[in-house]
Amino acid sequence: MAVSLSDSSEPTTVTVFDVAEYILAKHAVEHPENPQMTTMKLQKLVYYCQAWHLAWDGWAMFPEEIQAWASGPVCPALYEVHRGIFAVGPGFFAKRLHVRSDVSNAG
Repeated sequence: MAVSLSDSSEPTTVTVFDVAEYILAKHAVEHPENPQMTTMKLQKLVYYCQAWHLAWDGWAMFPEEIQAWASGPVCPALYEVHRGIFAVGPGFFAKRLHVRSDVSNAG
């Protein structure tokens, strides 16, 4: 069952990856001894950011869809990048997306 939290009439330049990187960076500052976070926890925190933004501002923070999965809320776009990885740290998505954009621009 898809739950779209991205219906928005407001323009946005923030992506789910920007939000994820922000959360990971803040977590690393608060927990320098263990800067990584489980991807499940990250998915839930991204969901909370989107939900609170919708509740307070009335429009979506980022355009990517969030779905209700058996294990909790999941953003499939985020999941596709971290699939099979248990924990991630700051810079993970920036590195992965940079590599993917280089590969797609090479062909």
